[in-house]
Amino acid sequence: MNHRLLEKPKVILFDLGGVLINFIGLQGVGKLLQNDPAPGEIRNRWIASDAIIQFERGGCSPGEFARTFVEEWGLALDPDTFLEMFRSWIKPPFPGVEDLLSDLRERFILACLSNTNELHWRTMLDEGGLRKSLDKHYASHLIGKAKPNWEVFAFVVQDLGCDPSEIIFFDDGAENIEGAREAGLFAYQAQGFGELEMRASQLGLLSPGYRSTSGR
Repeated sequence: MNHRLLEKPKVILFDLGGVLINFIGLQGVGKLLQNDPAPGEIRNRWIASDAIIQFERGGCSPGEFARTFVEEWGLALDPDTFLEMFRSWIKPPFPGVEDLLSDLRERFILACLSNTNELHWRTMLDEGGLRKSLDKHYASHLIGKAKPNWEVFAFVVQDLGCDPSEIIFFDDGAENIEGAREAGLFAYQAQGFGELEMRASQLGLLSPGYRSTSGR
């Protein structure tokens, strides 16, 4: 199968959690639940959660979010304790991310689009070192729109000043890939850094001198 694009893209747009950054929130909340649901069930519940949706669109404060989430999920802990745990679920970028972005940045504009919140956003960009590695940074809680809605992709396209077909988007969520494609972007699912690296190689995005660090 030929994975290469017909036209050279101008922009590579990345999701953060699960693609460039290790986000352990689903595992973390799973440990707090008493009925031990499957990972897929937790993810489906997470993306449909009213508390998450409001917080990731900038519609509530951290305190309001914590109170709503604890009640919504029936957690046996107080909101302040939950918030401390919630903050800790953002981990550093996957090993190899810095080298990959450095290679790609020689030829493409690099940007990120994340469904995130005020507690995680600065940690991901600054403590993870991604602010300096990416040219543009888009966060749902600042835009007021979130994936997979086509409107958030339209916002990004307009801000970048390019055609949707000039953007390649990588995300770990199938629903976000579908939303991006509906908005006219080239979009590919990548669950973790190893799969991202593989997709980038298949699409001919990496330089001949790039050396894999993921072992794939």
